Parts: sequence; C-alpha cells; structure tokens
Amino acid sequence: MLAALLCLPLALAVEPGTGDFEPWLRQLWEKPRTQALDLRVAKGLGAKGYEKARVSVVAPKLLSFPDFNFTYRKQFRYRWTDNYLHSSLIDLQPGKNTLTIAGQSIQVDLPAETEGIRAVFWSDPCFSSKWIHCAYADKFQTFPRSIAMLNAIYADPSMDMFAILGDNFYDQTGELAKTIFDQLSPDVKRRFLFVVNGNHDNWVCGSPGCGDMADNFGIGQMQYYTSDPVASNMWLQNDEDFMDFSIDPEVRKDYKTWQNVGTNFLVYHKLGNIGFLGFSGAALFSDMLPYFSEACDYFEREQPAVVFLLGHWNSKGMGCGTGMSVPAVRKELLALTSCSTLGNRLKYMDGHEHCNYVQDNKTEPVGFMIGAHGMDDSACEAQYGFLYLDSTDARVRLYYFEVQSESGGDKYDDLLKCVSTGGLSACTSMAQKWLDVPAEPGTSPVVRSNVQWV
Repeated sequence: MLAALLCLPLALAVEPGTGDFEPWLRQLWEKPRTQALDLRVAKGLGAKGYEKARVSVVAPKLLSFPDFNFTYRKQFRYRWTDNYLHSSLIDLQPGKNTLTIAGQSIQVDLPAETEGIRAVFWSDPCFSSKWIHCAYADKFQTFPRSIAMLNAIYADPSMDMFAILGDNFYDQTGELAKTIFDQLSPDVKRRFLFVVNGNHDNWVCGSPGCGDMADNFGIGQMQYYTSDPVASNMWLQNDEDFMDFSIDPEVRKDYKTWQNVGTNFLVYHKLGNIGFLGFSGAALFSDMLPYFSEACDYFEREQPAVVFLLGHWNSKGMGCGTGMSVPAVRKELLALTSCSTLGNRLKYMDGHEHCNYVQDNKTEPVGFMIGAHGMDDSACEAQYGFLYLDSTDARVRLYYFEVQSESGGDKYDDLLKCVSTGGLSACTSMAQKWLDVPAEPGTSPVVRSNVQWV
C-alpha cells in the first residue's frame, strides 16, 4: 500500500532529539525489574459480537501458560523483535469476569451494552528526548506524574478504558513503551486499552520524507498495543492470526512510504453505551472506505449514545493520507447513509497539534484536541493534561483535566490527592467541562458509586 505523498518538513512539527537516552533512564533500567504480567485487554471487533475481547500478554520470551489457552504465540515480526506476543480472542459476560493467567487471578469488567462507562484519553505523550525533543519532560515531570496519576485513576473500580491517540512516547525501538508500561499497575492493565497510530509511530522523525530503515511504521506498535482490528476478519487472517504481515519493510525497502496496511489499525466496537472507531491516517481513504462503511452499518444497528472517532492527525501532511485527518474522516462518514443519522452524535478526538482545546463547536461540541502531554507547540501555551469521559447517569460528559500549564499553574498534588481519595468522578470540579449531552438512544440511566480509599 502506498503512503500519502503529502508531507511537511520536520521543523514545522518538533525538534530532533539528542540521540541519547537520559542518564536517569539508564539508571532505571539497571534496577531489577518486576516480573509482573504485562497484560493487554482490548475489545473485540464489533462485528464479532459485544462479548468478544482480545486478551494478550507481552513477554521477553515465549512462555507456556497451562491455565490459559493463547491461540497466538509468536515472536514479534519485523520490528521490536525482542518481544513475544501471546494472544487470544475470548468471550466475556457483562459484569465481572475472572481469568487465571500464569496462576494470577485477573478481573476483567465488561459493562452491559446500555451501561455508562468511564475512560481517560491521552495523546502525544512524551518523557524522553532520545528521538524527539520532549520540551516539557522536566517542567511537567511527565514520567513520574503520568504514571502516578494513571495508577491512582485506575485504582477506582468504576474505570473502564484507557486510550492513547498516537505518537505514543515518540518511540522507535519499543524501549520507551516498555519503560512506562513496566510502571503501570495491574489495575491499569486489566482495563480495555485503545491505542491509535500517529506519524511519529511510523517515522520517528515525524514525516515520510525523513524516514529510514530503522523506522517502525507502526509494526512494533500494533503488536505491543494489541487490538482486534478489521484485518482479523479478512481473507488470510482470522481470530488466531489476526494481523496482516504481508508487507515486510526489508523486502520492500521503500522507507519513505508507509510500510503497513490500514486494516491493522482500523478498529470499531461498543463499550457500554459508547461506540468507538479508530484508524490510522497514514492509510488511503479509498482503501479504508469499505471498512468505514462496515463500521457505520454496525453503529446504525447497535445505536450507541455517542460514537467517538479516534485518530491522530488533525490536518493533512506529515504522512497523513489525503482526506484522512480526523475532521476530514468525520465529514466523509457523515456523507455515508448509515452514518448520516448519527449527526452530532458522531464526535471525534485527535492530537498531533500539542494543545488541548475544544476543536469543533459550531452547533454542539463535536471535536476535541488533546495533544498536550509533554510536547510544545507554537499554537498554544505550555499545557499538560488529559480527557475524562463519563457516560453514566444518562449523560455523556467530557472533562478536561489540566494537570499543569503556564497560565493555570501546577494542580498535580491537589488532583492526585482528590483522585486517590474518591476517584476521578469525585474531582470534576477541578476540570473544565467540554461536553454534557443526553446519552441517547439505547441508554439506561446506570449510576456508579464512588469508592473511598483510606
């Protein structure tokens, strides 16, 4: 598959990195690492049924699990090959599901189809300047604070999903991803994960024009942040061999085009009363159109309260295919008969620009930029924050939590204390409310109680 020809110079986006990992990272790597299960849980592709989920374990070697049937057990292919993936598509029941993997009891909670959910969204997170200059890594203490905040948030039993919308740690080799995932608690890892492909996940420099043979092209990413993509439903792939490895970068040797296929990243499903549709903007719209239509047909049948389109690029260029920015894809989806009925219920989140703001609010908020999580941008002041989705109590609400900014100061300590005491839902007075609309159709007014920790 050809990548888009459009690209912009790296200088318009970010500064190159130092070429060296920070001393504190090397010191961290020298410490003994815990052997905790590196778990991934992803919702199954919507067409397969609501109860389907993909459960995976990433490990430094091929492991035997006598208490869990992993149908896919292979070394990573082409990129990040020091990892091994164990994965299986399983059936869950709405409510609490207890899995036993490697002797460990793991609880996976599947909300009922009409139940409200709670989720957190990041985009463009960084903490190292090895590959790309992470401007605010020290100013905002993005490594320790992001980990501590995430672990505190997901100690709350009412949380359901965690999503990262591309440029996932600006990581060419997988070492940065592993470093942060090693620090995440089991409570984070047992929640549903949704990770989107961004330009720096394909070419670490950020654009195809400066790509080279060491780049990732999303290949390591799609194995490390395991999902259940459209590729798994296509000829030559299936639920066991669920990724398309038909493009080997070392055979094609065309490093200035995208060495992957869009069906490895196109994911759609419902979780509770919310629909999600994720994709890579590096694909061609014409190639993805049949699967966008398939997703629209699914949402037309299932009638979620809101559908969130999740992508990375907010505009064309830097490896984004023509018409494949997130706002452009939303516009094209609304032109399809099955998605046209969604209207303003089809909303989107993206990143790429390193700012946090309501991106599209003509008649109702429909677009949300959440790209400031360590990187700088000339379009906005220094910001560091995340989005919180809460679709319980028959409402769909988005809250922007600004952890720190130039004008707003440092709220980290107060926010962490609040979250650690009562969960994120008890702290919304500390956030900006970006969205608050009725959760309809297909929604029941489920109320979730907050849990207190002492």
